Amino acid sequence: MKKIPVVLMIVLLFLGLLSSCTQKVLENKGKITITIDATSVDKGFILTDYTVSLNETDTVFDVTFSACKDNNILMSSRGVSAARYVEGIADLYEFDYGPTSGWVFYVNEESASKSSGVYELKEGDVVRWEYVTE
Repeated sequence: MKKIPVVLMIVLLFLGLLSSCTQKVLENKGKITITIDATSVDKGFILTDYTVSLNETDTVFDVTFSACKDNNILMSSRGVSAARYVEGIADLYEFDYGPTSGWVFYVNEESASKSSGVYELKEGDVVRWEYVTE
């Protein structure tokens, strides 16, 4: 009879540990649209108006990475979080067209004031990456 409470405690302890070890399921926050534009160097649009599902903690970098992965587009970056920097997309890299060339991003046509690694998005946002030469 004394074994039942002990077994019950072990089962409850196991379930408690199991639930604390499982990964949190992220809530879907809707969708965003992303475009990758290299028309400034006559490479055209790499990706146009692609829709990506948005999770609750997604940043510009997260959705860009997802969109590139979904479309087999090579993307290169360095750093993490606030220091995240996109070096290249689709074999077009920083400095390929001069010392100030590289990738910049806009959200809802506004220039970003922080890294793509920390810029959180909301449903309906429109992200546009543009390769600039100046």
